Amino acid sequence: MSELKEKVVFLQGLAQGMEVDETTKEGKLLKSILDILADMADEMADMSADLDEIYDYVDELDEDLAEIEEEVYGDEDDDCCCHHHHHDDDECDCDDDDCCCEDEEDYVEVTCPNCHETVCFSSDILEADEPIEVVCPVCDAAVFSNDAEYVEVEDETKQSEDEDK
Repeated sequence: MSELKEKVVFLQGLAQGMEVDETTKEGKLLKSILDILADMADEMADMSADLDEIYDYVDELDEDLAEIEEEVYGDEDDDCCCHHHHHDDDECDCDDDDCCCEDEEDYVEVTCPNCHETVCFSSDILEADEPIEVVCPVCDAAVFSNDAEYVEVEDETKQSEDEDK
């Protein structure tokens, strides 16, 4: 913004060098315009400094939030074997005593059609009355919807997969 202030100062100097008569109507108007331009340049410089300060503050908040998210959530997806290994509901191949698979009552495991990540969600969603759509946490693609038409297609897909085995 200092460039804008410099331009206004230059115009003010130019007006003085031209010996603009400030007693005439035109001279008064020109001086008023130059004064307003100087005020605007000052105000914009202040706003620019404030904006830089806000950007710095938002960056700090973003870093703090990332630290908090890491502390609260950590690598939660990596801790559960059901996100990375295929296994039956009753069979868990985790060696970890704190395995989350035992904590989950029933879950449904689907493969994302977009990025092929395995996504687990509660089987309660299957019986939910309100429309629910499950999206992949990696790519945000829809992996399941309890909408009647989608459920029928999903069930047919599972049946054909079971028949292939």
